[in-house]
Amino acid sequence: MGRTLPSITMAFLQEQESFNRFRRALRRSDQLILDDLFASARQHLSAAAYAAHSLPFESFLLAMLIEEHKQVLKLRSIVDDLLADRERRLPQGSDANGVKPEGAGANGTGTNGTGTDDSGTSG
Repeated sequence: MGRTLPSITMAFLQEQESFNRFRRALRRSDQLILDDLFASARQHLSAAAYAAHSLPFESFLLAMLIEEHKQVLKLRSIVDDLLADRERRLPQGSDANGVKPEGAGANGTGTNGTGTDDSGTSG
C-alpha cells in the first residue's frame, strides 16, 4: 500500500510546531505577530488543500501574504478617504497643509493691516 499523506490541517499544525523554538527566541511582541500570521494562514487551509503541487508551507506563506495584503488595501483605502475628506474641508485657496498662499490678506498676513482680521477680532 502507498503512504497516506497527512491532511492539510495536520501539515499546518506540524509546520507551526516546527517553528516553536524560533517563536520562543522572538520578543513577546514579535511572538504575537507570528501567531497572527499563523492564524491568518489557518483561515485559508481549505484553499491550501487544493494546492497539491506546492509544499504545504508555501501555501501557508501565500495565505499569510493574502491576509497581509488585504490589510494593506484596507489601510490604503482608509488613508485615501481621510485625505479626500481633508481636501473637502480645506478652505478655498489653501494648500494641502491648510496654509493660504502669500498675499492672502491686504498685507499678506491674512489680516486687514490693523492687527485684527476682517471680522474685527484680534488674530
